Amino acid sequence: MKIVKWFLIGLVAVVCSATWVRGDAAGDLYKTGTDDLANEKYDDAVKNFDQIINGYPATPYIDEVHIRDGFAYLHLGDFPNAIKVLAPEAAANAKPEYRGTGLYFTGLAQFSQAQKTADKAQSKTVFGQAAATFSTLIDYITKNPTPDNQAFMEDTIYYRALAYYQKEDYPNAEKDLLTLLDPPYSTSLKRPDYLLLLGSLYAVETNQAVTAKQPIDVIKAAAQKALDRFDQVSKDPNALVQANDANMSEAEVYYLIAQLDPAVTGYQKALDAFRLVRRKADMVDLQQTRLDQLKKASAAALQTAGGASMANENVRLIDRESSRLQQLKDGSDPIVQALIRIAECYNAMKPPESDEARTVLRRLSHATLTPDQQQEVDFQLLNSYVLGGQTDKADVALTDYLTKHPADPQADSMSFQIAAKLMDKKDYPGALAQADRSLKDYPTGRVVGQAVTLKAQALTNMGKVDDAKKVLSDYAAANKANPAANQMLLIKAQGEVAQGDFSAALADYQSVKNNLSVSPELQAVAAAGCIQALQSMQKYDDVITEAKAFATKYPDSNALPGVLIFSGLAMDRKNDPAAVAVLQNVVQKYPKDQTSPFALFYIVTIYQRTNNVPAMIQAYKDLSTAYPTSYTFIGQAADMVGGEYLKEKKFDLAVATYQPLVDAPKADVAANADNKIGAVWLAAAKAKGSLQSMQPDARVEPMKFLSNAEQSYLTVLAKYPDQLNAVGEAFQGLADLLKQRRSGGLLTDLTMEDYLGKLTAGLTTPDMQTRVELAKAALVFTYKNGDKQYPAALDRFKKAIDANSNLALTRQEASQYGELLMAAKDYPTAIQVFTNLLGHAAPDDQETLADGDYGLGATYLAQGDVAKAAEYFAKIKALPNGGAWFPKIQEVDYGLALAAELAGDPNGLAKATYARLMQASQAGIALQAKAMLGYGHLLDKAGYGVNPAVKGTIEYAVHYYQQVDLLYGPAVAELSAEGLYDAGQAYDKAGDKVNAQAQYKKLQATYGTSAPDWVAKAAAANH
Repeated sequence: MKIVKWFLIGLVAVVCSATWVRGDAAGDLYKTGTDDLANEKYDDAVKNFDQIINGYPATPYIDEVHIRDGFAYLHLGDFPNAIKVLAPEAAANAKPEYRGTGLYFTGLAQFSQAQKTADKAQSKTVFGQAAATFSTLIDYITKNPTPDNQAFMEDTIYYRALAYYQKEDYPNAEKDLLTLLDPPYSTSLKRPDYLLLLGSLYAVETNQAVTAKQPIDVIKAAAQKALDRFDQVSKDPNALVQANDANMSEAEVYYLIAQLDPAVTGYQKALDAFRLVRRKADMVDLQQTRLDQLKKASAAALQTAGGASMANENVRLIDRESSRLQQLKDGSDPIVQALIRIAECYNAMKPPESDEARTVLRRLSHATLTPDQQQEVDFQLLNSYVLGGQTDKADVALTDYLTKHPADPQADSMSFQIAAKLMDKKDYPGALAQADRSLKDYPTGRVVGQAVTLKAQALTNMGKVDDAKKVLSDYAAANKANPAANQMLLIKAQGEVAQGDFSAALADYQSVKNNLSVSPELQAVAAAGCIQALQSMQKYDDVITEAKAFATKYPDSNALPGVLIFSGLAMDRKNDPAAVAVLQNVVQKYPKDQTSPFALFYIVTIYQRTNNVPAMIQAYKDLSTAYPTSYTFIGQAADMVGGEYLKEKKFDLAVATYQPLVDAPKADVAANADNKIGAVWLAAAKAKGSLQSMQPDARVEPMKFLSNAEQSYLTVLAKYPDQLNAVGEAFQGLADLLKQRRSGGLLTDLTMEDYLGKLTAGLTTPDMQTRVELAKAALVFTYKNGDKQYPAALDRFKKAIDANSNLALTRQEASQYGELLMAAKDYPTAIQVFTNLLGHAAPDDQETLADGDYGLGATYLAQGDVAKAAEYFAKIKALPNGGAWFPKIQEVDYGLALAAELAGDPNGLAKATYARLMQASQAGIALQAKAMLGYGHLLDKAGYGVNPAVKGTIEYAVHYYQQVDLLYGPAVAELSAEGLYDAGQAYDKAGDKVNAQAQYKKLQATYGTSAPDWVAKAAAANH
């Protein structure tokens, strides 16, 4: 934030006139000093005034001398002497007519002295003194108002705000600035200054929120406050220079928050704002024109009756604008910094925009740059090569950079930074090469440890895990006393934990733990790691023992709360009821530790497992009360408590459990809570039974429940349209509600779409209108025979999506679209849809990952590429709990079994899976039928086509082939026909032509129209 130089109120307004005795020595000195002031000879003025103060201290006009002397010292920049000579006039016993001026000039001197003070802590102290002086003046004016001292009030409040701002007392600075934006100052010509400073204050708070890793909503709220103020400056007709500064500051805020958003939209906003910054030459011309207009208006005012006061009012504004003009001429060109930032934005947006960054940077080749700017230009040029994947040019540019900037204190990290960029791009060989260069060029540099670590990471990602471990081990062995080396061992151990190699991790942790040459802090970290590894190895007795030893040896360690939690978890694994007390003790002793919310949450899970519902509910309340912002844990605990209430059909209590989360400041949390409430009301309606069997008065309550559920889902769609997962759940909830209304006779297949349209009539944004159209098309998945309308539904999907091609589909929309595409055998488009779904999925969004992987697996399976399908199905099984929670896990298991069958079923996976699926009624008859056929294929390949593997059993292929037709018949016509054909083939191989023909004839007679392809095969085989 550039602070405009202070402006002194003219002496005519701040000092009293005095009549000096002609010939009096003091009077002569005073007249000479005053003339010197008028001629801006401040050195001569202070000499004359100092002579009066030192030689004639008793003169009756000494107060005016102090004021004028202080004024002269202020202009000389001699702030300590200004404060000294003004002290009598700023004192509590000063004459009233002088005290206001004395305090004002003293505050300005202190403020200016603080600006010159290099030591930051001392500077803040002096700014505090200035703020205190201004506060005294404000209090004095308030209690002793006069026309003279009231003229100081506005400037005094502003400079106090500046002083508070500089000493980082932002709440008080904000308070003063807000005062200046209200009457009687709301029409002040200096309003742009106030808005600019207030915007800068909010920008600082935004940066602090980013540094403190505050929630994104908190950061964006602070940023918006800054942007709003800067926008007011930009639109103020009295601001020119400030408007340009505001545009630059606004762009900087956009640039700051864009770094928190993985999308490029934030950087685009920053780019647009930086492009509003004007060149220095343009601003000088504009400011000169404005100044000429002000002078002309002031001169014209003097020619009119009563215009003198207006002209005088313009004098200070003209002085201010003249100063700004000079600052523009003397200062750097703002467009230079804007162009550098534009290049940074393009680089941040990554290829191909990084190519555009080089174009912008080359425009600066003839600009006058400060050394810092030149270095930034060179670095961004280098960075653009890295981001563009031009590693050869990046390497050359690095050499050039190090030649140009050998004194750069960060020079020894440049190779490492390039390596890190290449790691981000997943160019692991390139990252490895740059890490090696860093180690070669700077073998004793500051980032050696980081470079070694990055090298190990690159090797790991290249699949060279053993080489990576050796790099870390070698460095640690050669630098046993080096904290960085031991830190590497800890990193290596963490990697081993992630890989499930807990024994190796334990050995590395123990190596650091037992190394007496490292600090106790590092030993404590290693000891905590040992306990974590032991927990993973399920050595619960060792965990409990080591945790007790840790608490004794490291009672002040930051890791102690986490260690105690591991102890509690180990005790719980041993079914020790004292585990709850241990976890509660962590919360009581360390209420502010980040592990404490987890401790309370885990207590909730213990009580749930032990069916202690009252204690579970109380633990949930304790968690919500003590840690109201721990939304992840609260949400999971609410699901547990809400689930118990649902079992007991206490629907009001279940809703009340989620209600506090509806008011959470995080949109994703609030939206999810509204969806959960909708699901509860829907469950409540279903629990009442069939609406068709109820009397009219009995329908009132379930109808109310349905309406409540609809409102909850519609709230999500109206309030949180950007929460993709929540929007998908809300539309799915509405579809479930329509199904419930149809089952109750309130709707039919023909009226569901109209009803959905009425419900969603208030959703008028283009994106929401598209989603409504998709939801209407997707009702075919709710109809009793909806598959007959799949082609029409697909056509509606395509038209809606084509009209809004930038719309990111929800998980449900993508799955529905993909299923329709597969039904139409448009496999390439289906693959694209599911690939896009995975591309937008967060790493921890398990449901979306599962849907995307399942869609790709099912698409490849439908094309006959079973091996490729199995790759995606395996990813679902790698999700938490083996993907058991995934609704289509049975289909996943079948796909993996089919792949195993085609590979010869070496591990018996296919046989075991088929046997289970055949008996799994929840799998559905189609999947059961497929499993039967698969089981038959395995027996057939093993040589048991018509003869049982074990005499007297049904373990032969034909039995299972025939069972499909026998059990399910026309319900799965294609599969039944396939079974009969396979049975015929088995009989043919065994030489039993009679039975073979019987299978073929039955196939032809039963499935002549429903399975024509199999009928054709049977006809060919029967000849």
